[in-house]
Amino acid sequence: MARTKRTNYAKVKIWMESMTADIEGSIAGVAIETFQAIPTAALQQKVLAKLTEAHAKRVEREAAAPAEA
Repeated sequence: MARTKRTNYAKVKIWMESMTADIEGSIAGVAIETFQAIPTAALQQKVLAKLTEAHAKRVEREAAAPAEA
């Protein structure tokens, strides 16, 4: 039986002080679970600001790119 190549798939191991976690699934789902593992609200806020900035830059680049047919 042939195996299909996975797309949009991620596998992450997170180490925390009291436990470790193996997370796998869609890239978006893994990103959300990883974000929720950030220990403090202040650090989550910093990460969210960086993610928002990266998203704004991507939207700007895509808007400037020529439209695909």
